[in-house]
Amino acid sequence: MKMMPSCREITERASDYLDQNLSPWQRAAFRMHLLMCVYCRRHMKHLDLTVATLARIAAEKKARGSDDIQRIVELLKQQADSPAGQKGEDCR
Repeated sequence: MKMMPSCREITERASDYLDQNLSPWQRAAFRMHLLMCVYCRRHMKHLDLTVATLARIAAEKKARGSDDIQRIVELLKQQADSPAGQKGEDCR
């Protein structure tokens, strides 16, 4: 990266910036460009929002999957405890 990166370089290195994979000098040049370029600031804001949204969705899916597993375990326990041939209350 040159002293002042181009918009193309900013776009190409955006993920490295967010992942903190740039040297201190590269980060400083990156930030300087963002201070001066509204288009790259907007691009970075959208990229950051996208990453945050995907992380939130992944966390929700993981939590929901864990809840589903727990519910299945509870239903199996209820069925095991109920007399043969009868369904547990929550079974449909």
